Amino acid sequence: MTAQDGGRDRPDLQMYERLIEDSIAAANGRGGVVDHVTARRLAIWLASRPQAPDFTRGLLRFAQTGAISQNMKTQLRVHARSGTYPDQPQVARLMEYCVARGADLGPIGLNFGKACDEIDRADMMLARLCDRVREGQGPQELTWPDTNGPQVIALARRDPRGRTVSFVLDATTANITMFAVSAHAGDREAHVREVEQFGEKLPEDSYGRRNRQAIAARETRVAARLRAVERAYRTAIERDAAVKPEPAMTIHPADHMADHEMELG
Repeated sequence: MTAQDGGRDRPDLQMYERLIEDSIAAANGRGGVVDHVTARRLAIWLASRPQAPDFTRGLLRFAQTGAISQNMKTQLRVHARSGTYPDQPQVARLMEYCVARGADLGPIGLNFGKACDEIDRADMMLARLCDRVREGQGPQELTWPDTNGPQVIALARRDPRGRTVSFVLDATTANITMFAVSAHAGDREAHVREVEQFGEKLPEDSYGRRNRQAIAARETRVAARLRAVERAYRTAIERDAAVKPEPAMTIHPADHMADHEMELG
């Protein structure tokens, strides 16, 4: 069964369960509650189960807008405290999320549901890609009408709590991106040298010299971040190249195994 939203497919319930389980494990690892996207997935999963009509309406409204009604919150609290409710672990997780929202129970941004659907599709693609890698298969290649080459993979996921952004890129796109990062870092470093050389010709403690020093410091910080990205990428590539998997070994994924992402930060 696949849920439909405006003619676009979302992951089926089995995939939702897998994504939810992985996100809950991540939340447990950082000692916090689930994020907005996982809370929405929990709401959709619960709405697909037999529920009271008003509870289902509250869950679906939350899935569309991110708004938490008082009735939904009450229903979650009652079910979370029940020892016989069949979906007690799921409602308890969603209840924790609602409590963490505090008094901010209104809609979340613009097009909350649509934005989450995009993340769902990206996470589903990533999960399938990880499955292929664990099974010893490479990324699935597509032949486009105008050119012959691998599929472009460019996914991004922002974690507002951790203030991080994770990227998943195919190898070709990653190489092109790193070339651009390296070139931009070189431009910044060259600018630092030019500014410093010009500033040395200005009088000590003058505004012009202090201004050039501030510019050089800012450009140095930017270049350092770019070089850190470049080093992280090269380290990952060199490490992977050094590890040679045994050709006879095939890794079979276990049910609900957590996905692993390559992060470029």
